[in-house]
Amino acid sequence: MDQLITGPFQPIISFKFLKLKFEELLTSENPMDQLQAKHLMSILDRNPELVSGIRSLDVFNSYKKEVEQIMSFLFPSALKDNEIKAALFPYSNQYFYLSNRLKNIIKETTSDVNSVLRKLYKDNDDSIDLNPYAIILNQYYGFNVDFDRPKQIKLDDASGQTRTYRITFNADFINIYPNENAVEITSEILDELLEHAQDERVWRRYFPDNSWTIEGFGLLSMIDTTLDGKIDEFKTHLIQASAKNSNMILEDVRKIFNIDDLEVGNYLVDGDALIRPFGEDLGALTLRRGESISCKSYACKYVYNQLFEKHLPVVLSNVPNYVKHSHGDVLSEMLLEKGFKSAILLPVVIDGELKFIIEMAAYKINQLNDINKVKLDTIMPFVLSHSKRSIAEYENEISAVIQNQCTSIHSAVEWRFVEEAHHFIQDRNNGKSPNFKEITFENVLPLYGQIDIVGSSMARNHAIQEDLNMALTQTKSILQGLLVEKNMPFYEQLIYKIDKKIYELDAYFNNNTEQEIHLFFEKDIYPLFKHLKASGVDNDGIDDFLKRSVEEKQLFYVARKQYDQTINIINKNLSSFLDKQQIKAQEIFPHYFEKFKTDGIEHNMYVGQSIAEHQDYHESVVYNLRLWQLQVMCKMESLYYTSQENFPVKLDVASLILVYDVPLTIRYRIDEKQFDVDGAYNVRYEMIKKRIDKAVIKGTTERITQPHKLCVVFSTNVIEREYLSYFEFLQSKNYIGDHIEIVEVEELQGASGIKAIRADINPNLMFNDTVFSIEDIEATL
Repeated sequence: MDQLITGPFQPIISFKFLKLKFEELLTSENPMDQLQAKHLMSILDRNPELVSGIRSLDVFNSYKKEVEQIMSFLFPSALKDNEIKAALFPYSNQYFYLSNRLKNIIKETTSDVNSVLRKLYKDNDDSIDLNPYAIILNQYYGFNVDFDRPKQIKLDDASGQTRTYRITFNADFINIYPNENAVEITSEILDELLEHAQDERVWRRYFPDNSWTIEGFGLLSMIDTTLDGKIDEFKTHLIQASAKNSNMILEDVRKIFNIDDLEVGNYLVDGDALIRPFGEDLGALTLRRGESISCKSYACKYVYNQLFEKHLPVVLSNVPNYVKHSHGDVLSEMLLEKGFKSAILLPVVIDGELKFIIEMAAYKINQLNDINKVKLDTIMPFVLSHSKRSIAEYENEISAVIQNQCTSIHSAVEWRFVEEAHHFIQDRNNGKSPNFKEITFENVLPLYGQIDIVGSSMARNHAIQEDLNMALTQTKSILQGLLVEKNMPFYEQLIYKIDKKIYELDAYFNNNTEQEIHLFFEKDIYPLFKHLKASGVDNDGIDDFLKRSVEEKQLFYVARKQYDQTINIINKNLSSFLDKQQIKAQEIFPHYFEKFKTDGIEHNMYVGQSIAEHQDYHESVVYNLRLWQLQVMCKMESLYYTSQENFPVKLDVASLILVYDVPLTIRYRIDEKQFDVDGAYNVRYEMIKKRIDKAVIKGTTERITQPHKLCVVFSTNVIEREYLSYFEFLQSKNYIGDHIEIVEVEELQGASGIKAIRADINPNLMFNDTVFSIEDIEATL
């Protein structure tokens, strides 16, 4: 016969052992078992060659009809369309009978099934198929050698999808026995075989070809584990969850549900509010961007009870039908707007609290339904575990952000705080009274800069005047209308007071004026208007006045609101820009940096060897940081004026840098949670810093800080020469204009001999990521 397999076996196709099994059924108490056994025995009795064994495929194929009848006992007709099953020649990858489902799989696959089955018992293409030897060693000799390995095959279906099947092999109807040329396998030989497991020559020495006979047939069963594999991939990607593989997670879910265009999203549940997720990798499907709504306004009563009260999944297999019966809500509107026809909403509960909702939506009716929802049961434990970990990580991140924005320790000096914390913990563990000592950095040079709003007090007062004038004028108009309806001398008296206050507001405005006007409204106007409203007077002007006063918790807030919005926008934009530029400054050399938002932005920088833990400080460091500071100040003012047209109020800003070339000591104040200069002499720096922005040019009333000019304040000739070289370089780079002047500053309390360099800032400065250094200056000389 044609050789079915290679290796030590000589195959014989036989139903001998099947006959022995059915002979036992002849005495079964089950009449059906007896009937089947008699039927099979009659077939085999009429065809004894099927029992004694056949060595030729041609001969075996001549019994096709009889084999079909015999196989019907092992392949029940009722199961043929469901079971994936095959009858194989003894230890072979070739099959002689298939279930209907396996036939369809083979028909539709683009893979070579025989080739795939041939590799089933091999670790790789180059390895030896050890399974025939395993049968002999374990079944015949009784050695307990572990040859087991996962038995899986992968076949590509007609759509190009790879499906995975787990294989099991039934050897109940097979027997093996040695031939004349078989070698007796001893324990010593077994040791040699196991030591040379991948040496085919060793195996063939002890297992010559045709040295063993294998008789009977085998049964191979396959279980489709494609879904299990998809779930395993989903678990892997979920464990490694990041922005990069969120698309993989989406694809995994699509594969699990066999819906190529399935959409997945989620939203957070914060008390009674629904919020879009903070990351948009898997954004919300049924909440609009920037939208936060209450749970009750999100969906109908049924969905609300299921999701937010009972924490149970909601299946909308027919969205159009749901839309029709929900009478319009956020959920139905969003599903309809995006063209979804079926959806599942899955509540995720962590430690008894509803944290967020997972959304799944498809574009066909019934694509998502109560039946395939069961697939979620398999993956939900992993989703919950991942969610719990993600929430904990996010809460830690929130804490880090709060610290970073409020009371964090700057990264450049964090090492020193870690060092002190170690001492604190050691003292505590050793039974001592731990004390977190104050931390100081000695011999550091300061760099101070500010970009300040010019005339901010005047602008604020002007906004207050506008709002008060508006309130008084509207009140006067209301009272004049009331006089027309009813002549009341009291109204005339109030109008007279209002006219007087409008005059005082324009002519003598100060803090007392504002307080007096507020008091006038509190004592005279509000009580009157409230009384008139309670008395049933229908007056739109009074209603509007009282409403605006309650909503804004003060008198009219129009001009002041515009002013406050402008200040907030300025501070936010400039602060954000400065933070980004600071990253580049830290690359020059690690230093302590802090900034403050007032009517503008101030920043302090301290640099020196004591701050840098692992880097060597050189005086060129401070030169580079000073040049960096000049560039950033020019860019910040240019950025401001470029954006000014978008601000509610048009204000001017002025830029100032204070150069102080005397090393300081800074100390971290535990109680104040911030650094401050230390020592009486060092306080002089702080005094100059606080007074310099209001200083004037000596002999004039002109302030040294002016819009569109960069002002650098200093006190020594060395600094003057240094900064003049910087300005000359920045002129060549078009940062500043041609006009540079040096002025003397009026003497300040505790400081004299101060000068300032002023230069025009280029308002059309082109922004780029270049940071010029001292080396660039030297290269231009």
